[in-house]
Amino acid sequence: MFPSANIAGMPGTAITSAFIPVRNPHAAADWYRRFLGLSVAEANTFSAVLTAAGTASVTLMGPDSGIKAAPGLAWATCNFMVDDLTGTHAVLAESGVPVSAIEGSPEVCLFFTAQDPDGNTLLLTDR
Repeated sequence: MFPSANIAGMPGTAITSAFIPVRNPHAAADWYRRFLGLSVAEANTFSAVLTAAGTASVTLMGPDSGIKAAPGLAWATCNFMVDDLTGTHAVLAESGVPVSAIEGSPEVCLFFTAQDPDGNTLLLTDR
């Protein structure tokens, strides 16, 4: 097991950003804003930075950024916790977004996957 305390003199650590490759940062940022309620802190041809409550952010990396990963990730780079998992699932499905069934355990975590317009897999959770 790893000790839970920091090594003496070492600063604490925080998770700050997850990166998702996209074809067009502006268009992708608008989709994440509309469907997931994220705020667009900055968007240009290089990338778009999305924020929500908390300290973490999501950075959508476009081709101009030089990122070597192509859009269409089959695995989620992070999870998006939503206030209403069932409602979010319904809105996405009704809008034609590919979604999986809601799975998991009500006592631990419920979740489903969805795909953004670039084919990236997203993980949406209730906690």
